[in-house]
Amino acid sequence: MPSPRRVALTTLMLAMSAALNASAQPGPGPSATIGGHAPSTTDSAASCHHRAFRVRADFEAELNADTGWAGPLDERATVTADQPFRLRIELETGSDLARRFWLQYRRNDGAWTDIEAADVPYPLLTPPVSVVANEEYTHGDRSEDLLPGSRAAFGGGAGVVHEATTPPFTGAGVQSEWEWPLVIRRYADGAASNDTGDRFQFRMVDTRGACEADVAPAVTLQVPAFHLGGTFVETPGPIGPWQASNGDLYFVIEPAETTNVLMMVKSSDGGRSWREVDGAHRPATDDLEGFATAFAADTVHMLHQTAQVWHHAFRTSDHPTHPDTWAVRDEPVAAPGKPPTQVAALASRSDGSLVGVYGGPQRIHYRIRTRDGQWGAETVIDAHTARGLSGPMLATGKHDVVHLAYTGNDGTAWYRRIAADGQLSPRQQLADNLATGEGDVGSILPLVYLPDTDSVAVLYRTASGHLWKRRIDARARVGKATRVSERRVVQNAVDSDQTGADAIALDGKVHVLFIEQGTGSIFHAASTAAGQWQPAELQVGDVNAQWVRGRPVRNADGRQVYGFVYDAGSNGGSGMNRYGEVDPAR
Repeated sequence: MPSPRRVALTTLMLAMSAALNASAQPGPGPSATIGGHAPSTTDSAASCHHRAFRVRADFEAELNADTGWAGPLDERATVTADQPFRLRIELETGSDLARRFWLQYRRNDGAWTDIEAADVPYPLLTPPVSVVANEEYTHGDRSEDLLPGSRAAFGGGAGVVHEATTPPFTGAGVQSEWEWPLVIRRYADGAASNDTGDRFQFRMVDTRGACEADVAPAVTLQVPAFHLGGTFVETPGPIGPWQASNGDLYFVIEPAETTNVLMMVKSSDGGRSWREVDGAHRPATDDLEGFATAFAADTVHMLHQTAQVWHHAFRTSDHPTHPDTWAVRDEPVAAPGKPPTQVAALASRSDGSLVGVYGGPQRIHYRIRTRDGQWGAETVIDAHTARGLSGPMLATGKHDVVHLAYTGNDGTAWYRRIAADGQLSPRQQLADNLATGEGDVGSILPLVYLPDTDSVAVLYRTASGHLWKRRIDARARVGKATRVSERRVVQNAVDSDQTGADAIALDGKVHVLFIEQGTGSIFHAASTAAGQWQPAELQVGDVNAQWVRGRPVRNADGRQVYGFVYDAGSNGGSGMNRYGEVDPAR
């Protein structure tokens, strides 16, 4: 079931498409007309010449300020993926006919492509390069003569803002200057990717053809360290980063909100750089909202609920014969009926079997997949209770017992065990003070199993916004509730139906990363050996974080750290996913 933001996005895109088709205002592109003429796709003389260009790194500079440049005049500058920059072009025109210009780009000497208008980080379409919004000036604000490339009289020009074409311009034998706010994305619609070292050339075009290039406006792309880009998968459960024995890290993302297909991205340098692996064979099922992963030996397994429930699996670099390849794609698991919210949880067991939990119209269900790939009969959990159930979380413990926690729509939280033979233990209530809004079903964090004591820690967000923890011991006795931090935690960021927090076990302790409500900053808290909570410490500030998920990993020095990926404020869009680490030893 698509989330509300995706339904709204689709509706808005259809409305905009209809409006554009009905509008008398033409736009660029081979099928459009500007001034009653079809745009030329050739490089024929167009009575306009690029005389100078300069790249501006300071996106907040005033339109006509001679500051914030990324490099000298007419020199290719380096720009950062998913970070807007501005390109100023000096143009000399030899005709007094009224015209509009638009911008084209080509990547690594490829084909020239018209640049569309699409904002960051939340666009209605996600092209590799686009014209974006800029709050420092408005579209059509008059430019001044900053660039010294032409000796012709200055005839004006303008700043462009979130439009594909310039305002109309008339002038013969004059120079003009045009400033374009642009972004080059790491991942774009169709799972297209741009990489460090890619070269992008630009040119201005009108209906008579491309302007001649006395100088060639160009930039080189740099994907910054620890940057993933793409869009977060919407799930409260663990999604990595999972680590192979050689240190390779794996994480699942979507390339863009407007192309929500499943990608497995990999880092072989401790999270500094990431790339998709086996993209030619990724699963076909999209709509990545009810999603869970589990790591077993050399394979990342995934459970994925759309209108149906699917299983996917990816072999890591540890696999002896087929490393870094998709092993299972779009394997049907169940069709339980439409749930109020898509949810999924997955656990792997030592014998190679999997336990999968997913949502139904009012209940949650589970099936067990044998090591030879057969899904068993479906069991409905709490089939006769009056409350609606959702928000499942799983963790595998001793003797392949799978611990299960889940929520009720009356503000309750519950705990059960699924034994190695598939039998359910009696339910135990953990809380009755969870929030009950539509987006509060994912109030339980990933479960934390502590092998030294054969116990499991269940962390959850109450209606007050605070995180609390209860520990269930080896005899299934539920301990008292303790508050994790005095800071409140965000819930349901951009229709994510989940608490903005994550939890893992590390060195026998429970570690938590959470997004503070109101500030969007990410904090880390850890329990002592006695189970008391230390004061939360700031990890990432000056962001409006909306997702965070992590796992224990070994860093370059061989120490166990808390490796995590977070969305630094995309508002449900793309391009803001980054990798970080918490080192408890420091």
